[in-house]
Amino acid sequence: MIKKVSIATLAMFLTSASPAMAISDAHSLYVNLELTLNSTTVGAVIQSISEQTGYEFSYDEALLNKKISNVFVNFKNEHIEKVLKEVFKNTGISYKIVNNRVFLKDNNVKKNVRTVEQLIVNEIQQNKKKISGVIVDEEGTPVIGANITLEGNKGVGTVTDAEGKFILSEIPAGATLLVSYIGYLERKVQVEDGKSSYQITLHEDTQKLDEVIVIGYGVEKKINMTGAITNVKTEELSSISTTNLSNTLAGRAPGLTIVGSSGFMGASSEIRMRGGFGDPLFVIDGIIRDKAAFDALESNEIDQLSFLKDAATASVYGSKAGNGVVLVTTKSGADSMGKPKFEYQGSYTFNRPTRKLFTDDMSAYKELVYQNLVAEANGLARPNNDEEMEYAKTHDYNVNDLIWQNPWNTKHSISATGGTEKVKYYVLGSFIREEGSYKNLENNKYSFRSNLTVNLSKYISLNANVSGYQKDDRRFNWSGSGDDSEDIFDFYRTTFNCLRTVPSYAYLDGTPANEKTDYPVYPDVSNFKGWNVADVILGDRYIKTRRRNVNGILSLNIDLSKLLPGLSTKVTGNYIINDYARKKYLTHQKAYNFQSADPNNRFVPGPLDLNKYNIFTFGSNYENLTYGSRQFWNEQFDWTVNYKNKFGKHEVGGMITFEQAQSQGKAIYATANDPLTAYDQWFVFSTDPERRTVSVNESENLGSHLSWIGRATYNYDSKYIAEFSFRYDGNNKFPKESRWGFFPSASLGWRISKEAFMESASNWLDDLKIRASYGTTGNDLNTSNASIGYFQYIERYTSGSSYMFGNGLANGIQTGSMPTYNLTWATSSTINGGLDFTFLNNRLSGTVDGFYRKETDILGSRTSTLPSTYGASLAPENYAERSWRGGEVTLGWRDKAKHGINYSLYMNIGYSKDRWDVLDESVIYMTGNLKDLSLVGMSAGRITGLKVDHLLTDQAEVDELIAKGFKQYGRDPYLGGLLFQDTRGDGYAPGPDGKIDGNDAYNLLSTNGTPRINYGFGGSFSWKGITIDMHFQGVGNYDRLVGCEATQGIPQYGGNTRPYYPIWTSDKCWSPENPDGIYPRVIGKNQYESGYGNTDFWMRNGAYVRLKNLNVGYDLPMAVLRPLGLTRAQVFMNATNLFSISAMNEFMDPEQKYYDSFPLMRSFTFGLNFSF
Repeated sequence: MIKKVSIATLAMFLTSASPAMAISDAHSLYVNLELTLNSTTVGAVIQSISEQTGYEFSYDEALLNKKISNVFVNFKNEHIEKVLKEVFKNTGISYKIVNNRVFLKDNNVKKNVRTVEQLIVNEIQQNKKKISGVIVDEEGTPVIGANITLEGNKGVGTVTDAEGKFILSEIPAGATLLVSYIGYLERKVQVEDGKSSYQITLHEDTQKLDEVIVIGYGVEKKINMTGAITNVKTEELSSISTTNLSNTLAGRAPGLTIVGSSGFMGASSEIRMRGGFGDPLFVIDGIIRDKAAFDALESNEIDQLSFLKDAATASVYGSKAGNGVVLVTTKSGADSMGKPKFEYQGSYTFNRPTRKLFTDDMSAYKELVYQNLVAEANGLARPNNDEEMEYAKTHDYNVNDLIWQNPWNTKHSISATGGTEKVKYYVLGSFIREEGSYKNLENNKYSFRSNLTVNLSKYISLNANVSGYQKDDRRFNWSGSGDDSEDIFDFYRTTFNCLRTVPSYAYLDGTPANEKTDYPVYPDVSNFKGWNVADVILGDRYIKTRRRNVNGILSLNIDLSKLLPGLSTKVTGNYIINDYARKKYLTHQKAYNFQSADPNNRFVPGPLDLNKYNIFTFGSNYENLTYGSRQFWNEQFDWTVNYKNKFGKHEVGGMITFEQAQSQGKAIYATANDPLTAYDQWFVFSTDPERRTVSVNESENLGSHLSWIGRATYNYDSKYIAEFSFRYDGNNKFPKESRWGFFPSASLGWRISKEAFMESASNWLDDLKIRASYGTTGNDLNTSNASIGYFQYIERYTSGSSYMFGNGLANGIQTGSMPTYNLTWATSSTINGGLDFTFLNNRLSGTVDGFYRKETDILGSRTSTLPSTYGASLAPENYAERSWRGGEVTLGWRDKAKHGINYSLYMNIGYSKDRWDVLDESVIYMTGNLKDLSLVGMSAGRITGLKVDHLLTDQAEVDELIAKGFKQYGRDPYLGGLLFQDTRGDGYAPGPDGKIDGNDAYNLLSTNGTPRINYGFGGSFSWKGITIDMHFQGVGNYDRLVGCEATQGIPQYGGNTRPYYPIWTSDKCWSPENPDGIYPRVIGKNQYESGYGNTDFWMRNGAYVRLKNLNVGYDLPMAVLRPLGLTRAQVFMNATNLFSISAMNEFMDPEQKYYDSFPLMRSFTFGLNFSF
């Protein structure tokens, strides 16, 4: 008879893909076997084979004593099929391999017996059964979409339905079910005789030590990580509706400074890592991308988002990783037994400014009060009479009434994921429609992703990941700011200080209009004459831009374990095409002079005089139409060989990658001037060559690199962990002799909690790991934090003066900047030490990190000079050095309370400070009177300026100062003005000299001009389908000078007509009638004494904490969803920037870049997610 085997094993045999063998574990195919047996038996042979290989045998008992002559074999890493064939040749014994079991049959026995296959089939058929059950979590809530498969044959299985239920047919008794779901520990359940119904409880994986983390050019288990990597949970970001991903990250990770300085349509946030001065490197699905591609991602298409902060993790990216790495892996398909899962998310968001708009702090009456105060301060008669003052109280023209609209956006996305054992897929399509805060501001974004994985064979798989997006936006054409400006500080200011006593539009009879008409109006007053603010938005001038991007990644993965267990290779090719098109239309503005109908009241409107108008040109001699087009393409090829294998408790791994990439682009711009009529088409513009210009750039964004990347890993029982990695980089920015750089790193980890001497702490200590790393990366930024350009190591020529040659005008050329012949990249070295821990049954977890980073060979200009007769300045050199030091802490707590309440709390905080160690400066800073202000030994984020002693509010003190001959910038002090400290004399000599002038502006006001501390904290609570998530974010150890972008400080400007900023119309300004005022007196002049320039009078503590995000969701009950065929549905409300606490709130939002920058927005989102 045949020896009894488990029903599960027999079932695996039935479902095998090949009639010869069915083996699920690749490592069991290849064995080592050495036999030297003389005149032996089958029993002795199979016992030796089983001991050496681990294979089990099933056989007829009579076969054990069958004689075999001599067996002499010696195999190393040979296929089990070949081994058995050699052992049993010429014996009449046949075999069949089923996973780790070998069935033997004696073909020489002539009994009328059933074949092995018949016996197996019969036994299976007699024991098959139908089972059903329900999968629940620890609270008894059904788990929807859990996977149930048969151990050893994942082709047999199903997923749970909307009630967490499942049914499996023809499952043999004794088989083992594998139950898994994301975020839960996998369960193994044995199928028992006589039991057909099961309730299986899944337990949350709170420690997630086996979680696989994506790292540079590979993956690694969380338990074995030795570098400083922070992962962000993207599911927490999906409810935040924004057009740019970077806007969702503030406070989500320690060591990350995220600054969103504007609420203007399409604005994104700046990302800085550990105090770095430049953007980090963005890597999406293994391909190096730019920040625009990162911002274009939808949060719900991201599977993992990691920040590589130390050199041990980032060094594999070499010369591009000096400011850290942002690593993104997008979602892929899953084996859903052929059943696709569809998910939809839709939302509507409306926005309001976090601060009161400038225009809402102004009125026509305040405007006239300001004019009277200016006249009074300057000893002049009041320009506005009582009748005009009274009239202004009821006749106020706010330009925002015409041009402002509350911004909003709507977002929709749908995805499908699923697949089988052979094919897996993920598909996403999304759309965002946005309208900005001014009329005619529009933005539409369309994006898609298709990620397909096909298992071509047991050893080969093919992955095709194609994504793309298109962004179409329209904005007004304003020459005062850049075409893509997100701050638009200049225009935002003009909406405040355009005159409120005159309407923006009127009808022909002069009646003010609350709509756009054919008669824009301008006031013929002071320096504001000649143009109309509202017509900038509502007129026919515009900028239209279309940005398109398509990215294709094709990867071939080959399992080479047949050659060597644990060996695999991956070949990846990538091609990216960027298409950019812009159309700019600019017309001159014709505005009519405001006409007064009452000689006693200049603000009463009268009929317009069509002969009195002004043409405002916006700085352009001609009306014009400009087309711009740019195409960029990037290619990247990677060939990676991976090895990972385990020998007992020893696990070794290795990776070697060859990478080649290049990018190139072309750009063309064409401008036509002087149209025949006001129409935004090319054919109406003059064909005169002098009225048309075309420029072409064929080498824009040209670049390439060639690299070898390697990694070696070792761990013993996941207790002692070591890793070494390197990148050997070649970059065409540098000359041949210094083109290649070697960037190595090494790191160690020790899971001290696994040591025997820690067993006494096992009741409260779950895991404790100590790690340390050292590594190097590169950087191609110079001392001004600008990227090094191409071909700076060779002589270049630029356009020179034109000259007459014969009868024609010839263009000349001249030598460009001096080349840096030995140009190379800066090298950054980082030392990092850290702890990872979990306590109290995985309820408390956290990390602690400390780091020191040193950057050398930074490209910078030298202060040595050459004689002017030489005709050029010295070339920059790689000489400068700077360093950073800091630390980070994260803490998390997860627990359950009574009545089924789940909650979690978290916090993270990071500190970083930079310092210049070597930097050329002018002699006066190095050895002269300003050596106390030298940047060497100091942070780059310092603040310098005038020191204010106090506000002059005592006439006797003013008279005394004047009597002494004390001058400030050559002017007498005045009542209500600022009095500065006399700190330096001529030549910046320390000490007073009896006057205030430019020498006194060189004082160190703060060394914390950039945030040194960034942090985030929050929590999540859930109960019976209701979830509440809140996230706070802030910065600390930060000083700021409040001021405008153009002039610093807060100038009064505007002459005697209009104030530049709201504070000059507030009741906080000092005046004889308001002696308790705290701001300088209104004088209508831009002087340091009146608030102009960098002075510590405007310096405030820039630290803040704000409720960055609040999300409330409700999961609809299954009783509602079941009739609709839905597996899950959630309605949610999300709010951002609800409030902030900061000294900066006195003037502006604490994240706002400048006092006159466009304000940030407070958003409110309502949405719905459902899946089916």
